[in-house]
Amino acid sequence: MRLRWLVLLGVVALVADLATPRGRVRAMALRLARSWQARVAIEGPSMEPTVMDGDWLLVDPLAYATRSPVVGGLVLAADPREPERVLIKRVVTIDPDGWLRLEGDDPDHSTDSRAFGAVDPATVSGAPWFRYWPPGRIGRLR
Repeated sequence: MRLRWLVLLGVVALVADLATPRGRVRAMALRLARSWQARVAIEGPSMEPTVMDGDWLLVDPLAYATRSPVVGGLVLAADPREPERVLIKRVVTIDPDGWLRLEGDDPDHSTDSRAFGAVDPATVSGAPWFRYWPPGRIGRLR
């Protein structure tokens, strides 16, 4: 009997959260939905060991809609040499004009700002935040 009441209370709390514009469950569900639409597969070793060739990531395309990327953060940005190609890199510095210097976590295998210079923050298309494949590496990215 007590379990039934706990389940009912949990369902009521979940429904109330989903109905509230600022509810945590609602916010996470919306983030997952938009991130699924922006998911990416990693090709190459430039970001090892953080992300590896074959990893699949969720990307929040609205992560930088109201705030700027920060030093140390991961970003998805258009390759300045081939704009249709998307790169995942880490922000290493932000210059006085707000442009971002990006580098891979494995500098020996990364083509990054050392080759093409700083990038306009307007080319950033989101923040990778969660690895969902392969199963043995599922988890948040840092």
